Amino acid sequence: MAQELRTQIAALEGDLRDNPNMPGSNPQKWLSCLQFARTTILTVERTPQLQNQLGSDLWTRLIQALQKLAYQDPDTGGETDIALWCERQWATEVQKQPNSIIALQGLGHAWLLKSQKTLARIYREGSSPSSSSSTTSTPLHRIRSPGQGGVDVSRIDSQDYVEARDTLRPSLESFDRALAIANARGDASGELLTLGAEAFISFGNVSHPQRNEAYYQKALRLLRAASEIDGYQIEAHLQNFLDENLRYIE
Repeated sequence: MAQELRTQIAALEGDLRDNPNMPGSNPQKWLSCLQFARTTILTVERTPQLQNQLGSDLWTRLIQALQKLAYQDPDTGGETDIALWCERQWATEVQKQPNSIIALQGLGHAWLLKSQKTLARIYREGSSPSSSSSTTSTPLHRIRSPGQGGVDVSRIDSQDYVEARDTLRPSLESFDRALAIANARGDASGELLTLGAEAFISFGNVSHPQRNEAYYQKALRLLRAASEIDGYQIEAHLQNFLDENLRYIE
């Protein structure tokens, strides 16, 4: 069973790599992958020893692949059952290995993805801090520069803003821990730095303008560090954010 699952995990990773927008580009494949994910979760739940048979690396790859599958469309909340299973697995891994960068990054990413439905709703309703004309809109993040106007202060304490901040706080905490450990070891990856930056940008987008500059500055420092890693290239919208706002950390 473990060997078969190894092959299936590799196939799922390939499908996700080849079909970045699977629900729209290949709906039949999408449904097939969802069926595999739910069947695999049931199998793992019923066969606890399977995790040990897979080994730590493959178990991590399974959680990562299922989380990516669950959040093919994060603005709608994703496939909740699969997403919550992944979140629980990351939390368990962090409990077992408190200094695991991979587990902390996975958990931070889970909470960041979970927040996107609320952030998207804020954006659609026109109450997002990033609703000004100079905003760059991306599937996951609506970026507003430090010092840029447009925050509807009257809605900072509304249900959506509070929910977004409450969901993002565990993400920031997990990324902070992962980054502290990685920096101490001198091996912070570009992916970790970039995901951490995205979390701080998102939190800045739903924070009071008197307090959000610190979150943007933290994001900028992380993006700068990621951009300085040989062979690593941050996404275009994040590079633009860094280029346009570098003065805030110089």
